[in-house]
Amino acid sequence: MNENDAITSRDNIKLKLARAVRDGREPLLIFIEGSRLFEEALRSGLDIQHILVSSDVSDSVKLAELPISKRPSVAKVAPRLFDSIADTTNSQGVIALAVKPSSGLENVPPGLTVLLHRINNPSNLGAVIRTAEAAGVAGLITTKGSADAFSPKALRASMGSAFRLPIVEGIDFAIAVDWARERGLVSTAADISGEIGYAEIDWLVPRLVVFGSEAHGLNETELAVIDEKILIPMENEVESLNLAVSSGIILFEAKRQRIG
Repeated sequence: MNENDAITSRDNIKLKLARAVRDGREPLLIFIEGSRLFEEALRSGLDIQHILVSSDVSDSVKLAELPISKRPSVAKVAPRLFDSIADTTNSQGVIALAVKPSSGLENVPPGLTVLLHRINNPSNLGAVIRTAEAAGVAGLITTKGSADAFSPKALRASMGSAFRLPIVEGIDFAIAVDWARERGLVSTAADISGEIGYAEIDWLVPRLVVFGSEAHGLNETELAVIDEKILIPMENEVESLNLAVSSGIILFEAKRQRIG
């Protein structure tokens, strides 16, 4: 494929749209970059609106899993311009723009649910989303002030889990806890002030598991409305673990108890 067959203007409308989605200026669309994430999007049945590929790799883009009726046109982009829309230095030459999965609290199915409070690092957020799906969590909620779960960095860290796990964003902390209580979920916070180990509680009880930011955790007002506070026992005066590690330890203990 030679460059004459491809988009060669930075001002092309599709390239402008791609940059806007990448930068979070098109809230209804998400930016999917890289062949693996693109294939995850196909398998997850996302509504893909546009596909842009570097013209030097366009013949290798896999569209077989997209029904013909839902197959968008593929816009070929000159390699020298593809970098102007990519979010990484190794994009593998494919970018898709898809409709952002939408979910409200009413759409979260019954079961163990995760609440992330003011988690502002998108990579950490994405890693927890990946962990939550792997542990069989029913859904995940983020509070106001958290990173965008569907930003390019968070999507890469979640490695496709954000396409499938019900995610509700930007909920007020108190509203999320009240919602959980109304549904019979026991709010359970992982916090250094906890007095019981994470493996000592009954994870067969439906729960809302709350994780605060690594920098600030939960404040006294927030902890006051939590039903149970748990901790991960640690040695050698280590005070805390990375959020993704902490969530993995706790959520997989919950999974272990549920499957017996």
